Amino acid sequence: MLTTKCYFTVLFALFVGYAGHGQDLLSLEEAIQLGLENNYNIRIARNQEAIAVNSNNPGNAGFLPTFSITGDMSYTSNNIRQEFFNGEGNEGNNAGNFSTSSGAQLSWTAFDGFQMFAVRDRLNLEQRRSRTFTRSEMNDLVTQIQIAYFEAVRTRQRINIVNESIVLNQSLQTLAQAKLEIGTGTKLEVLQTTNAVNADSSTLLNLEDQLKTAKIGLNRLMGRQPDIGYSLPSEIPVTGLPKLEEMVRLAIEQNYQLQLLNVDEQIALTQIKEARSALYPTVDLFASYNYNYSRAEAGFLLSNVSFGPRVGMSVRYDLFPGRNVKKDLANVELLRENIVLSKESVREDVVAQLSQLYQNYQALIELEQLEEKNLKTAQRNINLSRRLYQSGRATNFDVREAILEATRVRDRLSDVQFRKKITEIQLKSISGIPLD
Repeated sequence: MLTTKCYFTVLFALFVGYAGHGQDLLSLEEAIQLGLENNYNIRIARNQEAIAVNSNNPGNAGFLPTFSITGDMSYTSNNIRQEFFNGEGNEGNNAGNFSTSSGAQLSWTAFDGFQMFAVRDRLNLEQRRSRTFTRSEMNDLVTQIQIAYFEAVRTRQRINIVNESIVLNQSLQTLAQAKLEIGTGTKLEVLQTTNAVNADSSTLLNLEDQLKTAKIGLNRLMGRQPDIGYSLPSEIPVTGLPKLEEMVRLAIEQNYQLQLLNVDEQIALTQIKEARSALYPTVDLFASYNYNYSRAEAGFLLSNVSFGPRVGMSVRYDLFPGRNVKKDLANVELLRENIVLSKESVREDVVAQLSQLYQNYQALIELEQLEEKNLKTAQRNINLSRRLYQSGRATNFDVREAILEATRVRDRLSDVQFRKKITEIQLKSISGIPLD
């Protein structure tokens, strides 16, 4: 018979399992979609991308002219005393002087040492970099969600394995109790099987707590409330991977870190062009229309009015711009060289990581095949030991060892499949292969 503690433990585990099955099944695709929609880092990256798009316009590059209007009005009151060469004079106390002027001017930089073209290219590249960075953040998030998702699935599998062990040990306990009642068994065998059930029940409670913690972490990645419940599948899907050579080729072309460094190198080239623009003159064209009016109570003129258009061109060349342009160019060249070196370092790291992970992936495939064979053997061992125990040719210990070994094999097989899946996710992430 089951002890009271064991009974309530198993009852609790069955209740938790039933409650989990009653919840909506969360698929991997749904988890990824929710994460991409709700994650704060992704939303921030998208806003930064929108800022880069808004900033990329001809006006910021310097292609468009500027149009401005001016206007002012003033009144002064002066005491005037004037003496002329012919001996005459002019005096005035508190003489008022009123003046007003207004104008409109259109100016355009016709040539600035090709700086506007370099700025335009840089703005395009910054927009492209922002878009690539957003995709990189999305790729990182999807990788994290997949790892967290399958970690939870792995815990779910461990719960199923322990439940199977409980069922087998309960069956053995019933058999030991039956043998005790007919006089062919001992009380010790019943107690041993009871202890085995209790130990599995304790393990089950710990795993249920781990599963709840894993679900909370997954909810956090999806940007949801931590207490939202859901159920998970019990299987880890199997997907294929390209050959190592193909993944290396894809990584060199599609790895997000390498893509960002490629854009950074091109931005450095545009910065070199911007710095070189200081070596050229600047040509500005302008056209304006001005109106001026003044009236004085003392002086030579009672009033004065002038208005009309004005067009012109100005050329400016800085003999000394206040800095060493050649040093600026040298610094930008060094920056570009550092980016190139970083690209080479990252490329070597990517190839090394892919080679190592791919080797581990192939080893896990072989290990999975071996554990599948071991599981079949362990299952046959359980069936045989039960029949021998029932006929009195094996001990209770033999059956419990067979059950324990089968449980261990199932757990090892589940662990191998989980590790293989995580390795697959990492290989895809490094290679830039789109995740689910």
